[in-house]
Amino acid sequence: MRHQAGRRFLLIVSLLSLLISGCWDDRELNELGIVSGSSYDWKDNQWCTTYQVINPSSGSNNTGGSSGGSTSSPPFLIYSAKGNTIMQAVERTNLTSTRQLFFSQNRITVLGEALAKRGIGQLIDFFLRKPDARQTVYVFITEEEAGLILSQLMQLNRNQSAGIQLMIEQEARLTSYYPGIQMVELARQLDSESASAAVPEITLSGNKVMDRTSDITQTDLPTRITFGRLAVLKEDCFVGWLSQAEAYGLSFMTDKIKMSNISFPSKPQKSDKDDASISLLHSSTAVRPIWENDHYVMDIDIKADGTLTEVGSNLKLENEAAIRQLERYIERNIIEIVEASWRSVKKLNADVTGFAVSIHRHHPKQWKRIKHENNWDTVFQNIQIRPHVKVKIKQIGLNSNSYKSLEKQ
Repeated sequence: MRHQAGRRFLLIVSLLSLLISGCWDDRELNELGIVSGSSYDWKDNQWCTTYQVINPSSGSNNTGGSSGGSTSSPPFLIYSAKGNTIMQAVERTNLTSTRQLFFSQNRITVLGEALAKRGIGQLIDFFLRKPDARQTVYVFITEEEAGLILSQLMQLNRNQSAGIQLMIEQEARLTSYYPGIQMVELARQLDSESASAAVPEITLSGNKVMDRTSDITQTDLPTRITFGRLAVLKEDCFVGWLSQAEAYGLSFMTDKIKMSNISFPSKPQKSDKDDASISLLHSSTAVRPIWENDHYVMDIDIKADGTLTEVGSNLKLENEAAIRQLERYIERNIIEIVEASWRSVKKLNADVTGFAVSIHRHHPKQWKRIKHENNWDTVFQNIQIRPHVKVKIKQIGLNSNSYKSLEKQ
């Protein structure tokens, strides 16, 4: 018994010695340049890469507000290089830096529109193949030079890339205009039956890049990082943009609404100006393909509920009929948003709606025939949508009537 216990002890010690002996590819932390953000452009028939590397001499680089450390030292440094391949560009950064780039902490990657038009298949392969590349990195597209985005400093967040990650996650949670997408999900969508994906646009709101630490001492920066439109990719190539409103409609069609605010006219028979708002707290979308005559009709069932947050007319909200009427106005508003988005998606002829996936799931035999005849683009163009929306106002806030209704007539 004692012999067996001794053997077990020796075995455990041996295993522990293997664990603490390291591995063949171990590198010291002070030998690595920790990449927090990356960007890729295509210019002069070459890859133009830019990497945002955390500056260890700038003090704390957490994602909160200010903390110790020198405010004159930038929180990150920028390295740029060109190459015929991505790895060639990466290797060339070693000629200008004392640290080897390390990608496992990379949070965002920004793609230039010129590169996206050429095709991003090689870049996706790079992220899925390289051992230290982070596949959960958030992807963005910009109309301008992608490298400029990485130089812009942010207030409240010293680590700019972590700040952008927080922005897109907060946006998806609170407003739901843009479906933030990670590299692994982008690859999955482009490889799906739909062969299409939507990527948020990231841009600068002003003309000047704020890249000096003294710039962020201002209370209001003239240039900020902001989200713009929604880039549409088909078979790994950029094919066009959707506006913010059209992106919002796409979020409804693809069940990406978490929380959101909708503004609408409370008395459309008198004025079509938005003067009321509802905060949607729950929303769900179910899509069901139906073959009618010679084309598909997509039944889109949207159910939502929320709290009334603003009323600009003299409605008496204690009246149940008035609440039901507001619900109808909101439903009509959502239908218009969805239909406008669908018209733009059809013009781009890219199935970012995921309808192909839905048809494959519900009608596998029909989908097999579509694939065999290689006519999905024709089928897609002939699709009609039939949105059904049901909205429930569950709360009206603290006042039973609008303030306008209390004013003296």
